[in-house]
Amino acid sequence: MVVVSRILCFRRVVTLAVGLLLLAGAGCQLPQRMADRVMTAPNVRANVKPGVRAAMDWQEGTTKLTNVFVLSSVPVGPPTAKLQVMELAPGDYHVKVDVKVEARPGGKHFLTMNYLPNPTFGLPMSPLPERGTVVLLHGYIVFKETMLPWAFLLAQAGYRVVLVDLRGHGGSTGDTVSFGKYETADLVQMLDDRQRRGLCPGKVGVLGYSMGANLALHWAAHDPRVGTVVAIAPYNIVEEAMQRLAREMGIPITARVAHSALDLVATKLGVDWADWSGVAAARGLKVPVLLVGGAKDNISRPADIAALQAAAPAAAQSIVVPIATHEVLAVWLHELGEPVKQWFADHLVGEK
Repeated sequence: MVVVSRILCFRRVVTLAVGLLLLAGAGCQLPQRMADRVMTAPNVRANVKPGVRAAMDWQEGTTKLTNVFVLSSVPVGPPTAKLQVMELAPGDYHVKVDVKVEARPGGKHFLTMNYLPNPTFGLPMSPLPERGTVVLLHGYIVFKETMLPWAFLLAQAGYRVVLVDLRGHGGSTGDTVSFGKYETADLVQMLDDRQRRGLCPGKVGVLGYSMGANLALHWAAHDPRVGTVVAIAPYNIVEEAMQRLAREMGIPITARVAHSALDLVATKLGVDWADWSGVAAARGLKVPVLLVGGAKDNISRPADIAALQAAAPAAAQSIVVPIATHEVLAVWLHELGEPVKQWFADHLVGEK
């Protein structure tokens, strides 16, 4: 088990949000009510607010760091929505994201994450030559600011970083979460918009976490402008991932009710869940993908990582972190930072 310090408040927000989202449907064993909650975007729910300001404050000094971002809004649809996009130029921001894991008795581990200022912290950003663009995609019910550690790591490695609030999350609008159908089309349109404005002229890399990892895989499978993907904690089957998430959060829901509810969601969205599985995306890939999982991840299990790698092109590689659970993989930079930077250097920039 990994106990997380510094991001515990973030985890509690996610746990509460998922509980409120699902419990209202599960408590009375009503699949239709649960289906409605699953599809309804977090930002529409009165009891699940975007929490963007809270995200800014979950690390000491974060507010000072985030004033270097450029915000924009991109219209997408159908269904109509506006995505909030945040860009970080390549450069030395004089800061290091420091992650440490300490072993504790009983087989537990304690993770801490801090932004550590370099001696030159506070000075203006020192620009770096641009090596390419990397888009960051967050997980379900959270927001783009949860990907800030990766943003600073990659920008300081020379990449222009684009963080996107998925529809219905964070600073974006939109009423419905579709787990792929609408979101993949949104990302294509987001990149269209950037290229019309002379940004992202070449291929882009994508790093996604959890639901964002699956969206990254489906986007890459449909858009030849995506040159490579790093998928952290991707799941395979949407229905199974949602049921595992409910169990992990202690939500009292039976498999029968969950299955019925997700069937209703699929009917309402006009989708076949099999088309939006991780394996379906992996089979459509023509670019190299790095799959990252945790041996103790109960939502995106090691078996999911193995299934995705088996279905992906031969260039696919995988990393399974022995002690990592689902939530901590989002910030496991102390072990994943260098492999991820090297992956983008090899497969996006073409350096060896």
